[in-house]
Amino acid sequence: MTSDGGSGQKRQTGRERAAEVRRQQAAAARRKKQLGIGGAVAVVVVLAVLIGVLVQHNKSKNDKAARDAYGGTQSFSAPTGVSANPATKEDPGGIVYGKPEAKVTVEVNEDVRCPYCKIAEGLFGAINKEYADAGKAKIQYHLVDLIDRFAGGQGSLVGGATLACAADAGQAQFIAFHDLMYKNQPDEKDDAYGNIDTVLNLAGQVPDLRGATFDACGRDGKYAPWIKANYDWLSKKLGGSVGTPDIYIDGTQVVLKDTATVPAEQQQADYRAALDAAVAKQG
Repeated sequence: MTSDGGSGQKRQTGRERAAEVRRQQAAAARRKKQLGIGGAVAVVVVLAVLIGVLVQHNKSKNDKAARDAYGGTQSFSAPTGVSANPATKEDPGGIVYGKPEAKVTVEVNEDVRCPYCKIAEGLFGAINKEYADAGKAKIQYHLVDLIDRFAGGQGSLVGGATLACAADAGQAQFIAFHDLMYKNQPDEKDDAYGNIDTVLNLAGQVPDLRGATFDACGRDGKYAPWIKANYDWLSKKLGGSVGTPDIYIDGTQVVLKDTATVPAEQQQADYRAALDAAVAKQG
């Protein structure tokens, strides 16, 4: 009995050992398969990243080529009635709305693609127009191509340069087109303003603006060098850290605040107070 019992125990141990070997072999097979799958996935991920990098690199190259081509044959010139006289690449000036002799100066540095510029325009644009129309202040619009440079596309350049063309037609046409561009501003990631036909069609809503001269100005990128010069001028002014909107009342910066923290009505009241103080100071 003892011997049989002993041999039975040995047979049980053998079966268990055989089963354990099979389990180990199955586990090894599973690990090998998982490693193979994991390796394949890793290869796919790496390839996807590399493809993404290449696509982005090619897009950046294409964007730069398109930006260089737009207005690339144009020499520097400034729109009619800019604040600098004479306008140069080093001091391109801003497009003036209001009476040039108005004592208070509001400087607005903006990008037609910039969503925060649209917010600022919604808060302060009508107030600027009110004070300018009353002869209390003049507004200087410096248009830059910030978004293009960091997010790709050419809507800041094409849209801004074509808006600058409107200044040649007159202040009324410029400010009407300016307001219309912000009212219809596409999403920041949508480079709709990079299409000159889109911009010209929008300009068609402004009375007495569209015509052969205006269209040629926009299509040729006549003021593209002026837009780029304004960016360089603002970059130098801000020590290389460009942000828009960048607004000043007689040299004092106006900081746009989050409307969830500081309500629009309060920011507008503060802005009016700053303008009134500047007007009073100038006498």
